[in-house]
Amino acid sequence: MSNLKFPTLETSRLLLNRLTTDDREPLFAMFSDPKIIEHYDVERFKTIDEADRLIEYFDARFDSNTGIRWAIRDKPSGEFLGTCGFTHWNEFDHSAVVGYELSKQYWGKGYATEAVGSILNFIFAESFHFYVHRVEALILPSNTPSDQKLRF
Repeated sequence: MSNLKFPTLETSRLLLNRLTTDDREPLFAMFSDPKIIEHYDVERFKTIDEADRLIEYFDARFDSNTGIRWAIRDKPSGEFLGTCGFTHWNEFDHSAVVGYELSKQYWGKGYATEAVGSILNFIFAESFHFYVHRVEALILPSNTPSDQKLRF
């Protein structure tokens, strides 16, 4: 069980904080959208219970100190835009795997780049609880916008 406090991050436009059960409906809408899922390596959600289980999974990753997933929110309104985080990290080989997804209406506005830049700063900071020197992004070949944008 992790004794770490869940970090909240901010950028000029975004607030990144912990997912809650209040996010279940927009999370379900995202993961049941065929256009989003075609660029993501998961089955399309068919019931809202799957969104609840995903939130529980993300919580368990943080609680076990094996990963972290933030909600991406519009800073002024608090509106849910998507999620981003580290699917897992490995303190033994000093690596982490980054991922994100956004609702379709937020594509092409630089939100993913802004959110991922913020979490990379977080994990590479000296204050992070272990040293990371490599971050990987697993991008499906069909997702050319992410392949072109995630070149930090």
